[in-house]
Amino acid sequence: MISAVDQNAKTFTIAGKKQSRTFTVTDKTSITKGAKTATMQDITDNEEASGSYWKNADGLLEAKMVKLGPMGAKKAKNSPPPAASAIASPAPKP
Repeated sequence: MISAVDQNAKTFTIAGKKQSRTFTVTDKTSITKGAKTATMQDITDNEEASGSYWKNADGLLEAKMVKLGPMGAKKAKNSPPPAASAIASPAPKP
């Protein structure tokens, strides 16, 4: 979950269980929201995000890829229903 955004510095912060991490967005960062390309302006507080990053030699966390929006939303839509045999009781033998 994004806890803070600084549009001027092009950074956003993810609140963690132990500590928060701040990521820098660069021209190399790929940002998407749903199936569409997004920009730094689309990153907002209290929004779910996932992605990947590089840790630079100076300790700076540079966002490589940012996916905005709920995680797992597509998986839930496309996941197949459980197999009927896994749910149903075995039929009694005649």
